[in-house]
Formats: sequence, structure tokens, C-alpha cells
Amino acid sequence: MSGEHPVELAVIIPCHNEEATLSQQLDALTGQSFDGAWEVVVVDNASTDATAEVARRYADRGVRVVSADGGRGIAYARNRGVEATTARSVVFCDGDDVVSAGWVAAMGAALREHPFVTGTVDSGLLNPPDVAASRPSHSKDRLPTFGSIPFGRGNNSGLHRNVWLEAGGYDEAFPGLEDMELSLRLAARGIQPVLVPAAVVHYRYRASAGDLWRQGLFYGRGRPVMAKTARELGLPGPSRFEGLRSWGWLLVHLPSLRTHTGRLQLLWIFANRMGVLRGAVSDRVLHV
Repeated sequence: MSGEHPVELAVIIPCHNEEATLSQQLDALTGQSFDGAWEVVVVDNASTDATAEVARRYADRGVRVVSADGGRGIAYARNRGVEATTARSVVFCDGDDVVSAGWVAAMGAALREHPFVTGTVDSGLLNPPDVAASRPSHSKDRLPTFGSIPFGRGNNSGLHRNVWLEAGGYDEAFPGLEDMELSLRLAARGIQPVLVPAAVVHYRYRASAGDLWRQGLFYGRGRPVMAKTARELGLPGPSRFEGLRSWGWLLVHLPSLRTHTGRLQLLWIFANRMGVLRGAVSDRVLHV
């Protein structure tokens, strides 16, 4: 990891109450190698559990802990993490996921060639089969998109520090989907993410119905204002009526309520659509 040489790459992990899962992520990271100087920065965002203590156990393996108590949210925590390092490039992952073998080297090598990169996600390792099957999965051979605009996944992306500075970092006031919002601003500057297929993050889904509902509402809440932001930036955002297809899907798949996986699928999509409606009303944007 980092030594006497300037740090080339910093892995930023925003955390709030990740005591139960953080060690699994840090074990995966600190067991990896990269031919440049690098470090891991855990940003403890006002945790009330032992998140910071867990992270400090890895101090002898190049892990630093940064306290970020002046605000709340993943965008705030990521920004404080970048500010805490002088690394030329930064990459982001989360404390409840697990990076695959070779992730650091793949992201670090890609950032030597490109200013903005994103990896892929796998849902099979950390989730029960019925939970893994309940969420749509992204193709590993193409970038995720908002409308037609590619974006960098917040739990698996990286960029040059100067690009982050010029863009102003993550918008801490944006209502969720902060990774998409930053990607839109970068796209307006002519910078789009490059896919790094070898950089895989094993993604941990919310398993309980209540957590799934709350996360779906949160994700959906930001889509109307996100679409408005895209249009204001001169980008081709999604249609104001993009959700009609999802509402139709819900009706067609109502018989899926008979299975546990089907109930989770319907709950996730319904929560997203309800979040969109709430966001449209709150932000006074026509979007369904």
C-alpha cells in the first residue's frame, strides 16, 4: 500500500453503522495488491455502533479512519473521504459490499488511462437466491444508464481527483442517486465513464421487506428532479412518462405474489414508482 511515495490511488469507503459487514470488505481489500502506492480511507459518518473500531483494527494494513460528523449522507461522507487524501485518483466502494479479487489493480490500471471509470456488480455471492432474483441485474458488458446517459455506480466507480474537484464533488443536497447526478454533470463536460469489466463488486441487497421498501422509495424519489437536471444540462434525459412501462409490468406480474421472489420483485418496483410520484409532487415536476 502507500509508503514514502505519493499516493496514486485511494479507496474511499463511506460508512454509517457497518460494524456487521465492514470487516468482510476490508479483508477483501487489504489482501489485494497494486503496483502503485495506495491506501484505504474509511469515512465514519456518525456511526453509533463499532464501525470505527472495526476499521482501526486494520491500521497496520494501510487503512485510515476519517471521522465525518458534521453532516449526514453518503454524498457527504464520500466528499469528506476525498478531501482527506492527496491521491491522484479515488475509487469508491461501500462497507456492506465485497470487492472481488483484483478489483484494486483493475480500477487503478484503468484510471491511468481514463479520467472516470466504473466496474460491474454481482448479486449472487452475498444474497440468498430468492433475494438475488428479486432485483433486475445489469449486464456486465455494458454501462448502466439513466435514460441514455451512462453513469458510474456509486459503489464501484473511480475518477481522477482533479476531475472530482472541477465538478465540485458529490451534491450533498441532492435527494438520493448522487452517483447518477455527478455523472450527469460530468457528461455535460464531455466526460463519461469507461466500463472496467474485471472490477467486480459483490453487492449486498436489502433482505427484509421493510428495508427494501424504504430503499425503493429513496431511489425513486430522486428520479423526477434528476430528469429535470438532465434537461437543464442539455442532456437527453428519460421520458417524463418512462414509468408507465413499470406500472404495466406490475399489473401483468400480479400473479407473482404467490412466490416469495415475486413478492420481493413487485415490492421493489412498486416502491420505486411510489418514490417517483412522491418526488414529482414534492419537486413539482411532471414525471411518472
